[in-house]
Parts: sequence; structure tokens; C-alpha cells
Amino acid sequence: MQRLTRGIALLALGCLISGCAPRQPPAATASTAQAQLTSQTVMAVNWIQQSGEISALAYQAFNSAQTAFLQAKARPGMKKAVVVDLDETMIDNSAYAGWQIKHAQPFSAQTWSQWTQAREAKAMPGAVAFSQFVAQHGGRMFYVSNRAQADFAATVDNLKALGFADVTPQSLLLKPTGGSSDKTARFHEVEQQGYDIVVYVGDNLNDFSGEPYHRLNSERRDFVNRHQGDFGRKYIVLPNPSYGDWEGGLSKDYWPASDEQKLKIRAERIDAWDGK
Repeated sequence: MQRLTRGIALLALGCLISGCAPRQPPAATASTAQAQLTSQTVMAVNWIQQSGEISALAYQAFNSAQTAFLQAKARPGMKKAVVVDLDETMIDNSAYAGWQIKHAQPFSAQTWSQWTQAREAKAMPGAVAFSQFVAQHGGRMFYVSNRAQADFAATVDNLKALGFADVTPQSLLLKPTGGSSDKTARFHEVEQQGYDIVVYVGDNLNDFSGEPYHRLNSERRDFVNRHQGDFGRKYIVLPNPSYGDWEGGLSKDYWPASDEQKLKIRAERIDAWDGK
């Protein structure tokens, strides 16, 4: 009994020295911050891969795009064209995001290229039928993507295997080697071929104009408000909660920031109820 009492006393003394209150979780370190950043996309990828709503929104987008294409009139002397983005617009790359999550891996050009070379992207619901509709009704599809030129052949193979219409070196405009990811110059290339772009389809505001390119989200929202009449008529948006230029729009210092700083910026940009 005396030995037990002495043990309890020592335990109590240990609590006084070290503190028995619940410990706070450690701050993110370099080894854990990247895993946390990646894991924060879990629900977005679950939604993309599992929900019915993503399919409903995709069909809604392409139905709207079809109507917009039929109603649009090209400028005199020009032919009608539709410009579409590829990734998370016409094709679904969420399996790559799933790989990132399961292996706690950041995005990298190398692993993205490996995924692209695998030619395993799936078609977004309604995307193939829309491309065929445009081709069958006198329009021309242009696929304007920021994929690398090194992945051109793999991208062509993937798109053709899925059944997309009119995939050619003239219609597939990838990011120029060493060039900008701003698509404005490539939009001009389409127009210089004698086409009037009557509909744009994308998951990123940069897919419609260079104006919101690499801008803060406040400026990107202003762009949307100024062009509100064009959405659903000329600009057709598909949802992408997983990634996009909006992430860099969280802060002017976001992309140069460390992983720990990115986590802090993300948390600071949440508008939260105070519970009262």
C-alpha cells in the first residue's frame, strides 16, 4: 500500500512538471505540410468521382453550350468556332489527383507528364457528344490546353480513343514550349485562321480571357461581375473544386510561399461564423 501511494505521488509530481493537460497538435512542419495540403483535396476528389451532381452540372454546361452555339452568329466572312479547355473541362484527370492523395505527393510536371503519357483520362459527361455536335453543325472545335508540347501525341491518342471530333495539329493548341500559359495568343491564332469564337468552355476563368490571368480573386470576381451577361451564353463554366488559378488568387504571395505558409493562407481566407 505504501509503495502504491508513493507511485501515485510520483505520477502527480510528473504531471506538475510536464503538464497533464491535453497537448496541442504540433504546428505543420516541412515534412507534414505538403501531406496536409494534398489531403485537403480529398472531399473535392470524392465529389468529382462519386457524386451525381458533377455529371448533372457537366450535362447542364454542354446543353447550354450547344444552345449557345446554335444561337450565335459568326461575324461576316468568318466561320463559327468553339474553344474548349481540356483538363477538367472535356476530360477528367481526377485519378491523378487520387494518386496524389494516396501517396501524399504534390503536383509536379514530371508526374503529370507520366499521367498524361498513360492516356487514361476519361471524358467528362456530355463532352464527346458536344464536340461531335459542333462538327456536325458547321462549326470547328479548337482544344486550347496548357499541357506540354512533349505530351502532344499522348493527348491526341487519348482524345481520339474517347471519340472527340476533329482532333488535329491545327485544332489542338497546347502551351508553346517556353511560352506563356496565358491563352490569349492562342485565341488570336484561332481568329487568324478565319474563325469567330462564338463559345468558350472551361473550368477556369483564364479559359475565357487573359484579363483574369494570375489575378487576385477579388479581381477575378470583378471580371465575372462585369461579364455576367456572357455566362451561359458565350462563356460556359464547368466546376473544378480541386485546383485552378483561383488558388494562386488567394494571395499575391501564395505560389512563392512555403507549404506551411500556404496552409496558413488557406486557413486565413475562410470566412467563419463565430458560433454566437
